[in-house]
Amino acid sequence: MYRSVLRYIACSGIALLSLSCGHKEEPVDVYSRLQDVSRLELSSMTVGKVGMITDPAVSDASGIMGKAEAMIDAVKVGKRIGVYSYDTYLTAYIDLSELAEEDVDIDRDAGTAHVILPPVRVMVDGREPELHEEHYRVTGLRSSITPEERARLKSQMAREVRKELAADRSASESLRSAAEAKAKAWFGDLLENWGYDAVVEIRR
Repeated sequence: MYRSVLRYIACSGIALLSLSCGHKEEPVDVYSRLQDVSRLELSSMTVGKVGMITDPAVSDASGIMGKAEAMIDAVKVGKRIGVYSYDTYLTAYIDLSELAEEDVDIDRDAGTAHVILPPVRVMVDGREPELHEEHYRVTGLRSSITPEERARLKSQMAREVRKELAADRSASESLRSAAEAKAKAWFGDLLENWGYDAVVEIRR
């Protein structure tokens, strides 16, 4: 189970702003100017994961040694629990180096532009370096939660996030849809600034 927060990033706005400096009266090489942008990041999303460390029940332990340790833990006085959160970052982008000349149809006499952009792609764009400790309670004779246990939990949570994203495409599709809407608006405004009535499509 995961929670996600959709937020837009504007780091590519500077690149688009620099492109919009072309004067309307001067012909603009639309294909070259767009392709020069290369990768344009449009939207980002944070996918949060929560995990827990506790002493396993005897029935959940595996192997003779594992069951023996679980039995010893079961008779110890106190409680042992740690709850941790961990964020994974997704980014939606368009790689304009994939733009082909036939994807840009310019009619200078009519003042129209029809552009078919490369598809929006979604990728995992990093993870938090450390877990966030949400709750920690170790009392009585219980042993402290070790860095090795936290590292194992982090690896497990990362695997689970990848599986969940692969099984449920709703987060990626939501991010992709937001990115496509932003791309159409941005490039429509850009082409209009260059003096064209624009139709912008995005290849799927």
